Amino acid sequence: MATTHKIELKEEVFDQLLEMCISLFRSGQKKDVIAMMEMMMDHPEVPVHYPYHHFILPAALLTAAAMETGEKDEETLREELWTARKRARQVPGGFCGFCGACGAGIGAGIFLSVYTESTPMSVETWQWCNELTGICLKAVSTVAGPRCCKRTCFLSVQAAVPYLEQRLGLHLSMPAEIICKYKDHNPTCKKNACPFYTAE
Repeated sequence: MATTHKIELKEEVFDQLLEMCISLFRSGQKKDVIAMMEMMMDHPEVPVHYPYHHFILPAALLTAAAMETGEKDEETLREELWTARKRARQVPGGFCGFCGACGAGIGAGIFLSVYTESTPMSVETWQWCNELTGICLKAVSTVAGPRCCKRTCFLSVQAAVPYLEQRLGLHLSMPAEIICKYKDHNPTCKKNACPFYTAE
C-alpha cells in the first residue's frame, strides 16, 4: 500500500514567491515563462519536488501575461496572484500519483480561471479552463513516472502557451529549448527518458 509523508508548506515561502513576481513586474524586465518559473524554483526553500510548484506555474503565467499585455496594474496582478495562491494551496502533494491529476496541469487551469475570471457558472471560459487542464495533463502523461515537479511544470507550460495564443491571442515568450538545470538534485531523474535532460 502506498504511504504518504506529512508535507509542511510555509506561508512565508508562498509570500516570497508572490513578491518575486511583483518585483519582476515592477521592474519591467521581461523574462520568458520558463525563466520566470526557474526564478521561483531557485528559491532556497523550494525542494525539487514539492507542492509549491502548484503555485509557481500559474504565478509565472499570470505575471508573464500581465507584463505582455500591459493591461493590468500591480494591484490587480497582486490580487490575481493571491487568488491563484489560495487555489493552488488546495491541491495537495502527491495529487499526481494518488488522484491522477498533476498539480502542474491543474496549475495551468488555475491560471486560466483566474485570468478569465471564470467560475463554475461560466460558459465559454469554463470549457477553456477544463480543456487547458486536460491538454496539460495529456502532455504530462507522455513521460512515465516517477514524478518530477520540474518536468511536469515544463511539459505543462509547453502545452499551455500555444493554447493560450490560439484561444486568447495571448503571446507569451518561451525559450527555443528547455534544458533542465535541476537534474543533479533529483535522485530519481529519468535522464535520457526526460525531454529536458542533457548530460552536459
